[in-house]
Amino acid sequence: MRIKVSLLIAGRYLKSAGAGGCLRRIRGAILSVALSLIPLIVVMEVSDGMIQGITARYLELGTYHLQAVAGRDIEMTESGFPRLEELPGVSLAVRERQGVALAYSREGRGGVTIRAVPHDIWEKDAGLRTYMEIRAGAFDLSTADSAVVGAEIAARLRVQPGDRIKVLTTRSFSAESLMPRVSTFIVRGVVSTGYQELDKLWIYIPLERGDRIMSRQTSRQIIGIKIDEPFGPLSALSWELRGILPQGFRLFTWNELEYAQYMSFQTTRYLLVFIMALIICVAAVNIFSSLVMIQIEKREEIAILKSLGMSGAEISGVFIFLGLIVGCVGTFLGVASGLAISVSINQIIAAVETCVNGARDFLRGLLFLPGAERVRIFNPDFYLEHIPITVNLRDLALAAGFSLLVALLAAWIPSRGAGKIRPLEVLRRH
Repeated sequence: MRIKVSLLIAGRYLKSAGAGGCLRRIRGAILSVALSLIPLIVVMEVSDGMIQGITARYLELGTYHLQAVAGRDIEMTESGFPRLEELPGVSLAVRERQGVALAYSREGRGGVTIRAVPHDIWEKDAGLRTYMEIRAGAFDLSTADSAVVGAEIAARLRVQPGDRIKVLTTRSFSAESLMPRVSTFIVRGVVSTGYQELDKLWIYIPLERGDRIMSRQTSRQIIGIKIDEPFGPLSALSWELRGILPQGFRLFTWNELEYAQYMSFQTTRYLLVFIMALIICVAAVNIFSSLVMIQIEKREEIAILKSLGMSGAEISGVFIFLGLIVGCVGTFLGVASGLAISVSINQIIAAVETCVNGARDFLRGLLFLPGAERVRIFNPDFYLEHIPITVNLRDLALAAGFSLLVALLAAWIPSRGAGKIRPLEVLRRH
């Protein structure tokens, strides 16, 4: 009954507050909550999408979900290759040899990472097809002299499908002697991962050719393993795989291989979320001040209500409900607006870039200024070209819960003050 009375009076304050200014104050508090929540939602969703996109690309294109690394004294062969794909939960297991080399053409040169993989990896690896885009040609490693290069390497060497490139590797003949070896390849395709830091690294060649031009002393041999649930628990499957792998192999999960980079991403995200959460705390000051002003404006009415028998708890409940209304409405508007901006972030970034570059081109033509590179909000050398957004309901619930909690805490102090108003002192002054 007490709750019902408090709720009815809070509703009456909202309905009849136009003349007294209460509704205007409530609207301002609601707007402050909504505006403070928008950057928090955008930061949470966009940063999570960027981390997920970059991590998924590294997993599917680089480190695999798990990686078995062979010792230097082990030379893997097809006959001795363990059949890991027969295990439940394992979707792919491929042998790969990696080494550092110098790639050059008539137009340029640069250091690269040679990845010698099975010729049919494009057909077998669904993750590779999902996250890698073929810019030109095809992912074709059917012949011994075939090579598929990253988009940045192709731009640096100024090659396209059909051009020849040369790769300088070294072979070790003894503990102290290294012999350089030059191998010629024909570019069959140019690919892009969507993350240019990866496109600067890799040249794919057939596994058999890689075994010939790279020795075990100057390269590393791995078994790349992909599983059905890479972001799930990996300990049980890791133990099972360790029991099957031959001696001399060390097994690493993607968490171990990319721990430093993944934690760097997460730490940056936590810092940004913390800063955005402080903005909500600042909005709580607006709620507090609005309710304090309403309390001052309604002191005489509160005194009359208490004289008629309302308790201090019921009067406090009126302001708690006002704070809850502010929190609920502001949180709904803030979450909805932040979510709308988040799912449209790629289009918004593209529109802003178009407007900025259009204005710059107009001013450049008007003032006869020299040309310059186009403005990019997210430099694709360091960020994704397209940010994948997946709505995280848990994060949205946490943000909404935090906003409501802050609103209630901001309403608690004014509510206590309203409940302690003494009717005789107020009425005696009037």
